[in-house]
Amino acid sequence: MLERFEPDARQAVADARQEANWAGQDKVHSEHMLLGLLREPGPAADALAAAGLDLDAVRRQVPQGGRYLAGELDGEALATLGIDLDAVRRATDAAFGPGALDRAPVPGRSRLPFADDARQTLVGAVRQAQHQHRRTVSSAHLLLGILDQPRSGALTVLKKTGTDIPALRADVLARIATAA
Repeated sequence: MLERFEPDARQAVADARQEANWAGQDKVHSEHMLLGLLREPGPAADALAAAGLDLDAVRRQVPQGGRYLAGELDGEALATLGIDLDAVRRATDAAFGPGALDRAPVPGRSRLPFADDARQTLVGAVRQAQHQHRRTVSSAHLLLGILDQPRSGALTVLKKTGTDIPALRADVLARIATAA
């Protein structure tokens, strides 16, 4: 299915898998697709930025799983070895960004499957591209695939951030029309 995806859309899907892994999830959900779209430059990221969204703010709204590496770190046990967990966390945040230690990938989980809402996002993106007589699927089509699912987790996240969904949808459609 991804062979018809433009490079920005394909990379957003790969980024979504990484976000799901960082979040300790066992599947890629539509929320992770949203994060992938925010990470990858393109029309979807531009529309989301124009709506006032940024990656870190949205990431804080996405549910986290229970497979965190950081959750396994025992500050007291490390202190007995002379390791200050807070100092390690501050250094990691400074080098790799806030929360980087919490987003450490879980070994052995390189290819997470798609949850139903993420699959529906992909199907909706293809449907949108076909409806607009496009041969390829862009990141903007992926975002429309999210916006067209009334009960997706990503739509819930967007609503939590106060995003004007109809305005975002109109902006994405305008960007697609301009790109034609």
